[in-house]
Amino acid sequence: MHIVNFAKVQNTTAEPRHKQEQNRLFGHVTQFKRQKELLTLAIETSCDDTCVALLQSYESTERIEKPEMVARLLFNKKITSDQRQFGGVHPAVAVEWHQRHLATLVEEAIRSLPEGNTSAYQKSRLPYRTPDLIAVTRGPGMPTSLATGMEVAKGLALAWGIPIVGVHHMQAHALTPQLVEALDRSAALSIASSPWGARERVDAEVKAASGQQEEAQRPNLDYPYLNLLVSGGHTQLVYSASLTSHLIQCTTDNIALGDMLDKAARKILPPSMLNSGQNVMYAAALERFAFPRFPIGVDEREYNFKYTPPATRAAEIEHHNSPYGWHLSPPLYASRKMEYNFTGLGSQVQRIADSLDNFSSYEDPTEQVLSREDSPEFGSDLAPSPDSSAARLSPALKEEDQIEQRRYLARATMQLAFEHLASRIVMVLQQQAKTSGEQQKVKTLVVSGGVASNQFLRHVLRRVLEVRGFGHIRIMAPPVDLCTDNAAMIAWTGSEMWRAGWVSKLDMLPIKKWSMSSTGEQGGILGTEEKPFYVRR
Repeated sequence: MHIVNFAKVQNTTAEPRHKQEQNRLFGHVTQFKRQKELLTLAIETSCDDTCVALLQSYESTERIEKPEMVARLLFNKKITSDQRQFGGVHPAVAVEWHQRHLATLVEEAIRSLPEGNTSAYQKSRLPYRTPDLIAVTRGPGMPTSLATGMEVAKGLALAWGIPIVGVHHMQAHALTPQLVEALDRSAALSIASSPWGARERVDAEVKAASGQQEEAQRPNLDYPYLNLLVSGGHTQLVYSASLTSHLIQCTTDNIALGDMLDKAARKILPPSMLNSGQNVMYAAALERFAFPRFPIGVDEREYNFKYTPPATRAAEIEHHNSPYGWHLSPPLYASRKMEYNFTGLGSQVQRIADSLDNFSSYEDPTEQVLSREDSPEFGSDLAPSPDSSAARLSPALKEEDQIEQRRYLARATMQLAFEHLASRIVMVLQQQAKTSGEQQKVKTLVVSGGVASNQFLRHVLRRVLEVRGFGHIRIMAPPVDLCTDNAAMIAWTGSEMWRAGWVSKLDMLPIKKWSMSSTGEQGGILGTEEKPFYVRR
């Protein structure tokens, strides 16, 4: 693998035309370079969500020895296409949705742009400050959906005479905790009421606003760290050494975790709940169904899941025997291969769920399912307490008993899937403890992607790491609204790539499959010397 040769792609003989036009129209460019402020408009259309965001960011001068990024969202909105009739994402419907709503969202974002108050803006006859950068998702994703967002982004970049950055979608998920930290600093600085020109005054007040104690409690996210990227299309454990250097430790070649949970949910959820949903985020509905008493917005550490993690590898690969007569085999229980595989678990779950509709067909008393008057206690094996007298054999289940068995199956499915994720994380950490130097060892596990919003997932990861000797590893996950696809993460990643000196060409095309791994055939985020994905600005 060859990283792009900067000297070959950088044109030093003449200033790029878009910069000449930018300097001619907008006098803030020189000032921007000095103050390192950046205003980014971002578009995300990789799947069925139409997203636009406007992000303002700068480098704080509070800590000279290690400057920190501060950011605030001026606009962030998403519209999700209605795909319920298809039971999943239909590419043609997603494209039509993007075409219908993207321009409207961009128009709304433009109305949120800061006012232009210099002579340069007056000469340009624009009432607002134009963005400094356009960021747009380039891949991976559905090519037709990606192309819709990219064409709009290219048009805006041309019209405003500003650079464009095509963003790697999964890299954006991986960097979302950094965005959250920057937004938190913005809140501490009360930037919403402070003009950008008074940044130095605001920075001077940060210590009084947040204090050193809070800083110690929330240390910065520094490289290297592990990224667990879990969504409907990806399941990857990635070692992130820098903004553009990533190594995939473990991935899946078949079905992604989010996709498996979606399919399982369509089988497990009662028809009334399945049909009443407002979208096709069935995995999120499965979590709500499994834990109906979990309060919305509560952190997993504040809720008692009654979960006991497997303390050893042997306990981790034990078959899960339910109190209802069926059992589940953990994924790859007979292998330590560094991969994720959810196909077998998904098939088992679907067969069990199908059988729940045919209780009266049981003829062998030993195969009759257990019905319960109350929900079974949820322990390490999701098993009822030994002295419980509520269990009884029945050839047919009442509706409320069937609901409880489905709820149990939902919990068991998630537990085994999440423990499978944790098992490979433990293996990586164990290997690092033996072979890596202190600087290469990770101190943080970042969990991102749509499935990262699952609070039970966060709980299982934390508890497993604790009992396996890695309780010192900090687990970071974005707020729920930033776990799923959004344009804010695209804006942040585009801004970071621009600050690192990278931009995209206007002739860039969508990339359906784009590996993050720097050692892969595609060359990772930057691409190869023969086929670079970025050029030096």
